[in-house]
Order: sequence, then structure tokens, then C-alpha cells
Amino acid sequence: MKTQMQVTLLLAAAVYMAWGLSMLLAPSVAHHLLSTGPTDRVLDGMFGISMVSFAVMFLIAAREPIKEIVRAAASAQGLIGLMAAYLLFITKTMPFNVVTVVSLVVDLLAAAVLFLTEARLDLARHSRMRPATRH
Repeated sequence: MKTQMQVTLLLAAAVYMAWGLSMLLAPSVAHHLLSTGPTDRVLDGMFGISMVSFAVMFLIAAREPIKEIVRAAASAQGLIGLMAAYLLFITKTMPFNVVTVVSLVVDLLAAAVLFLTEARLDLARHSRMRPATRH
């Protein structure tokens, strides 16, 4: 299960790094994939560096996936994914295209895999720690 978490974290890191670098290096192109609104260099730059920061966190977590950092990574991914889904499907301010939909699916699936895998590991740890009861 540790390997599954590491692969999931590396996949998430790749997606977030791609978005982050594209927002930093080619903001006018990347912005129009994510938004129907006007380009804003400050927000694009802040969003880009935030995505790079998350990618770094995922890389650190993949090296040694301890419970706390995996849960933090999964929580961040889940919240970002829920916001993206809201913008994509409810407000329709995020363009509906292959890039945004695939990124959303990867993000939410990665968050779910991390949450569920960590929960299984946590359950297994608690099951081993529980003393046997005699009747």
C-alpha cells in the first residue's frame, strides 16, 4: 500500500507541477485553459507558485508517506478538486475542455486513493495494536 500511495503522490506532483510551471512560464496560454475571465498576471503567478508548492509537498510525501503529510496532501487535493468542480460545473467560469476535465478527474481520484489507502493502513495499525480480549 505504501507503493500505491507513492505512485499516486508522484502522479499528483506531476499534474500540479505541470499546471504550476505553465502558469509561471506561459500564463496567457495556461490562463485561458483554466478561466473564461481576463488574464491577471499577479493571480496567475500566485496560482502557479502555489501549484508548484503543492507539487513539492507531494514529492516530499512520496519519499516517506507518513500519515500526517499524506492526509494533508489528500485534503489539499480534495479541496482544490471540489473548487475546480464547482467552477467547472456550477458557475461555468472554468472552461470545459479535455485538459481541465482530465486534471479534475486525476486530482479527485488521487485524493480518494490517498484517503482510502491511508485509512486502510490506519485500520490495520490499530487492529494490530488492540490487545486480544478473552471471553
